[in-house]
Amino acid sequence: MKQSWLAAGVLVIVLSVWMATGLLKSDDSSASDEDKSDPLMMVEVETVRLQEMDRNLSLQGELAPARYLLLKAETSGKVEQLLVDKGAQVDAGDALVQLDMGSRLNQLAEASARVKSARSEQEAAEALRRQRLQSKVQSEQAEAVLESALAQLRTIELDINRTTIAAPFAALVNDLPVEQGELIERGDVIAELLDTSAFDVTAQAAQQAISELRIGQRVSVELITGESLPGELTYVSSIADPQTRSFRIEARVDNPNAALAAGISATLTIPVEQVEAAFITPSALSLGDDGQLGIKAVDSDNRVFFLPIELVSTSIEGAWVSGIPEQTRIITLGQGFVALGEEVQTRVAQADAQPSDSEQN
Repeated sequence: MKQSWLAAGVLVIVLSVWMATGLLKSDDSSASDEDKSDPLMMVEVETVRLQEMDRNLSLQGELAPARYLLLKAETSGKVEQLLVDKGAQVDAGDALVQLDMGSRLNQLAEASARVKSARSEQEAAEALRRQRLQSKVQSEQAEAVLESALAQLRTIELDINRTTIAAPFAALVNDLPVEQGELIERGDVIAELLDTSAFDVTAQAAQQAISELRIGQRVSVELITGESLPGELTYVSSIADPQTRSFRIEARVDNPNAALAAGISATLTIPVEQVEAAFITPSALSLGDDGQLGIKAVDSDNRVFFLPIELVSTSIEGAWVSGIPEQTRIITLGQGFVALGEEVQTRVAQADAQPSDSEQN
């Protein structure tokens, strides 16, 4: 009987030791599992440095002449002589086309004679009125006849002057769609004139940008041919285009050497405000959950967070953006493999992405 109790006691002790050993092994296994957990993701970061720069509004447009005119005939007649060639540069007042006089000289002589006769009658009537030999009404009638004759004379003189068709301003004769001997009627187009001393760059601005535009703002115009010209904003429409809901704007640029031509495509750049911006490489750009453009950065605990940004300007090397506080550590490499809120390991980028001053402009 004593042997049975002894055997039972030994069995209990053995089982207790075995269970204790299992628990210890289990604890060791848990510690081993923790040791084998995945290490923190390594990302490359760069500390943001802000700079003052212009935020620009960029619009696509084209050059239009400062003044454009389809010069029309103000009288009828046959083209007697073309006084300039198509493509000529003319000054204000230069004659372009001469129409024949026709019967105008005869009309002038007749009108002059009528004036002479009417003046004599008016002077005689006035003399008689002073002698009380003629009424005031008769004198006034003679004066009216004279005024009518003078009006007819001025009309024929003006018509004669209009037979010489001249440029109203200094211009390039872009077209001369008439031929010598051709019969011209009043209102027919005689010449197409362009004032090429300056050009207006015309473009369409979106509704969202119209509040940022002011007459007199400085602009930069880059032509598709490579030239870059300074200019000034001269016009902002007060009515939106009914089709596009955009607003027409114009900027004036000089053309001192007559080197530019109308219709050339141009990019109009308008500085609208000064902002503090940071330069980042394209690889640092990311999209938020709502599709907003931004960057991923790490906080003081090395946890990932998202910052929305606004583009200020872009180039092949990268982008100037606003909305990032000074000294923010943005992720420049590895942001596609980490989630928001995740703790990461960081290392500093070997070389800054800051461009030279020439690249900023």
